[in-house]
Amino acid sequence: MPSEPIAPPRVARGQTPSPSQASSPSQASSPSQAPSPSVSRWRGGAVPNSDAGRWAAAIALLAGGFLPPVDFFIVNVALPSIHADLGATPAEMQLVISAYAVGYAVFLITGGRLGDLFGRRRMFLAGMAAFSLANLVCGVAPSPPLLLVGRVLQGLSASMLIPQVLASLRALFADERSLARAMSAYGIMMGMAAAIGQFAGGALVQWNPFDWGWRAVFLLKLPICAVTLGAAWVLVPETGGRGGTRLDIGGAALVSLMLACVVVPLSKGRELGWPWWIFAPLALTPVLAAVFLCYEDRLARHGGLPLVDPGLLALPGFRRGVLVGTLFFFTTAFYFLFGIYHQEGRGVPPLQTGLAIVPYGVGLFLGPLLSAPMQRLRPKLLALGMAVQVTGYALIGLLVWAGTAGVPLSAVVFLAGFGQGVAFPRLFNTGILNSALQVGAAVSAAAIGSLFFAVLDGRSGERAFAEAFATAQWTVTAALAVAMIIAIPPRRRPA
Repeated sequence: MPSEPIAPPRVARGQTPSPSQASSPSQASSPSQAPSPSVSRWRGGAVPNSDAGRWAAAIALLAGGFLPPVDFFIVNVALPSIHADLGATPAEMQLVISAYAVGYAVFLITGGRLGDLFGRRRMFLAGMAAFSLANLVCGVAPSPPLLLVGRVLQGLSASMLIPQVLASLRALFADERSLARAMSAYGIMMGMAAAIGQFAGGALVQWNPFDWGWRAVFLLKLPICAVTLGAAWVLVPETGGRGGTRLDIGGAALVSLMLACVVVPLSKGRELGWPWWIFAPLALTPVLAAVFLCYEDRLARHGGLPLVDPGLLALPGFRRGVLVGTLFFFTTAFYFLFGIYHQEGRGVPPLQTGLAIVPYGVGLFLGPLLSAPMQRLRPKLLALGMAVQVTGYALIGLLVWAGTAGVPLSAVVFLAGFGQGVAFPRLFNTGILNSALQVGAAVSAAAIGSLFFAVLDGRSGERAFAEAFATAQWTVTAALAVAMIIAIPPRRRPA
């Protein structure tokens, strides 16, 4: 077991890591996320030599990277308003979350390879422009189906944008100390995105600027996107674009189809009364998984660059890592169900709902900062952070079931966020694991969301919503507990 689980192993492009390089859940490698420190010139000049120039470029990159996670969190509190305004069904509300996660998960690795192939600055700008267009589509959507199209586009554009942020930061900062500071800034940004997104979603819906209602959570991001796009055009140098990278479009298409066969039936099945034919896509999923693995193996044997190197699947540490990553983001269901419970169950206004989950974002922000100096515990921080999170999640379900709110509930919400903040950096470092996180988000929104609405069964009132939320929350807690057990590092055998 490596003693340093935070930094991913460095593996040459197309090379399968040795077992020692992928023996922990947080150590899988993706070719698209191991950029060379060398950089090329762009129309605005070379990579800045001064610290000020590099940090100016980094700030522009971080501003762009800030928007997709904000977009994920900001919509959670707006879901009840979307339900009321568009007449969205429970299944469509679940798909608002899942559609974004599926688009993000499937093309995340491909997005990184596009940066290697065509240039990271170019793909960052293209991703930023596409993200702006997707927000516009969501903001003007007259019906749930068009909103879902916009959400898929948001996920796809985020998968183009985020890999360029991480790879460009590594190219901008060649020395380890500066790179560590830049990556710390990225981690802090993620924590801030959670807190700001949840609060902003509630605030914008309640304040209702320009009488836009829930549409403001999408439309008011457009000026921010425009400023970020302009700053990146001026400040961010080009890196990558050296060629030699190939895309696995067939693999991405198979993964897309496989996820659709899971997410859509789980979201729509309860609403349709679980007809027999809804189980056909679910039964097809293992077949598609086998076809995908055979396709990836054949592509690798013929000199291609598959999404998942078949050699990695032979490594127990890699398989554990993917399973932990997938289960870890089952927590996605908590975010939007917590908002539905408060607004539709307790009748809490959107702003207060956003404030109720801010302690979670504060915990996400503080977790990485306070755990960073714990050098001796680093190999165990993933499991320890998840243990804290499991405790917090279980207590949230218990307090909601008991009808307890106020300071006690806020305290355990903070505890859960803090635990996730400690664990999260130990997973969020490679393309494949990042994709596994988003797969978990998509599946949990569909499966746990369906469980919530099944327990609710059309009832109203705080007690009914409390029972439905507690059941869903304890199911998420169980999934997270399984991930925690898998993540516990094995004992070293004496030499």
